[in-house]
Amino acid sequence: MLLVLAKLTVNKKSINNQVMEDADLPTVEIIVVVRNVESIIKEKIESLLALDYPQDKVSILFVSDNSEDNTVSVIKSLKSNTINCIDNHFKSSKSACLNQAIALSKAEILFMTDARQKHETSSLRHLVSHFKNPVVGAVSGELILMDPDTNEFSQGMDAYWRYEKMIRAAESKIASVPGVTGAVYAMRRSAYRPIPDETLLDDVLIPMNMVLEKKTVLFDSNAHAYDIPSEDPKREKIRKTRTLAGNWQLLELRPSLLNPFKNAIFVQFISHKILRLIAPFLLLFLLISNAFLVEELFYLITFVSQIIAYGLVILSLYSKTILKLPLVKIASSFMTLMWFTLLGFWSFVTRQHLSIWK
Repeated sequence: MLLVLAKLTVNKKSINNQVMEDADLPTVEIIVVVRNVESIIKEKIESLLALDYPQDKVSILFVSDNSEDNTVSVIKSLKSNTINCIDNHFKSSKSACLNQAIALSKAEILFMTDARQKHETSSLRHLVSHFKNPVVGAVSGELILMDPDTNEFSQGMDAYWRYEKMIRAAESKIASVPGVTGAVYAMRRSAYRPIPDETLLDDVLIPMNMVLEKKTVLFDSNAHAYDIPSEDPKREKIRKTRTLAGNWQLLELRPSLLNPFKNAIFVQFISHKILRLIAPFLLLFLLISNAFLVEELFYLITFVSQIIAYGLVILSLYSKTILKLPLVKIASSFMTLMWFTLLGFWSFVTRQHLSIWK
């Protein structure tokens, strides 16, 4: 349905990357919150300095969240007039650091990114081109996962991420996306509203605050950042559990997101961010209710199909041969995400999500 609507809808608030002369480009500040990234920070800085944007109109601001290694020393050793670093000697949160950095910035546009990813040199120009339209509050770029063939788990994550990007592209064509890619997005500084320090999903709350104030948030698939997908299910479990707990936290921090009279993209927000939270419960209800209807042939077939599907996923935990089957690989990744969703809910209701970030 979403793809059909995207085909039929033309979002007049979107500008198709019109070329801007250097003299017309707005000032940009790149903001990066870092902690203990000594081993990768030089590569990140090189990637940012290589962006195709007038040097006199762009600056970089790092905020170190109580780094305990040589991250700050590496940044300051560059001795550049366009690179600044705030060295916080207390551990807070990424959201608190964002509030701190943005309050100090004077730039028209803020380019937000993380320490790990590298950027296509044209990514900043692509994002900035959309701000010709004063209604646009933020624009998300596309995160491209490299080397997805590393292992079966990372391949499943890559398939999930490609599906996620397809949804975002369709949502952008219809109206706004209910979240941005934290590794590569830009926003109008004047449209930013400070977020609670305990916010887990800054890349959802920041754009949704804009949507609540009638701004548009777009997705531009031409603005690329590059990353390597996780090869470690344990690490991905921690990250996804925190993210999914953060979705529940959003409703606690901004109940107005559930008000269709205030949230202009209420349908997209519910279908994209909320339905995934209750999907494990719906699947369990579907299996149990189906069990009571097996006397009819159709429901017997659907029940047996579910049992086979779940059985193959369980077997794939013990057999790499089975896991290599394409459908099993996707099903296994899906069920892993469902498990993380349950863990995220438990983390939220027991308030463990706060300790995960702290």
